[in-house]
Amino acid sequence: MVHPSLSIVLPVYNEAGIAAEVATRVMGFAESHPDYEFLLVDDGSVDNTATILSGILAKKGMPNVSLLRYAPNRGKGYAILFGFQRARGTFVCFADGDLAYPLDYLDRIAEELKDSDIVIGSRSRCRASQGAPNLRRRFLGIGYNRLVRFLLGLPYADTQAGLKGFRRESAERLFALLRSTGFSFDVELLFLARKLGYRIREMAVQPAKEHSYKTGKVKLLRDSATMLVDLCQIRARDWLGLYHEGRTRTP
Repeated sequence: MVHPSLSIVLPVYNEAGIAAEVATRVMGFAESHPDYEFLLVDDGSVDNTATILSGILAKKGMPNVSLLRYAPNRGKGYAILFGFQRARGTFVCFADGDLAYPLDYLDRIAEELKDSDIVIGSRSRCRASQGAPNLRRRFLGIGYNRLVRFLLGLPYADTQAGLKGFRRESAERLFALLRSTGFSFDVELLFLARKLGYRIREMAVQPAKEHSYKTGKVKLLRDSATMLVDLCQIRARDWLGLYHEGRTRTP
């Protein structure tokens, strides 16, 4: 297999209900993009997610699609780090494992990374995605974004969209500094990227029409306090000088 131009990490957790569809869509796209590498990372699922994925992938036997597994569940950020450390692409990217965004966006990310260090998907920049079906989720999302701006000084319209791409050297440097593995993973990543002076480009994205916000794993009200604490911890680490280079992380 040739050296991939783009590696895509797809973290999945307890997605047995859509695992077959995910595997089929990924393999279909990968077949037409042999220079892309897809790494499905099972984040310690306790249902049949891994069994379904491995069964379908084994039947097709595509060299640029693979499944990585570990246990127990460690969180989205850990799964992405686990995949990135095994990716071989010149550019690396992570996307929601339920394929919330059309895979066609990957071509745009690869193109944008030629002139940027980091490319992040932004739902707020796409008018078509403004009418999210879950109004409570949208309201709390706006509130969280304002907290991110206030506590961390991040100017981005959307920090949580599960579609982000990096040049390899940028990813390696950032992931060595990360501490978060849960919901605040994306925010800490962008905070460090801006702190290090990386060129970050926002790219308008629209979730796939069939994607439902009701299937999200985040329990909005229950997790709101945790999100606030996470943001304060990121700010505190920075004040205390805990974000320093020279250490490495190994899952």
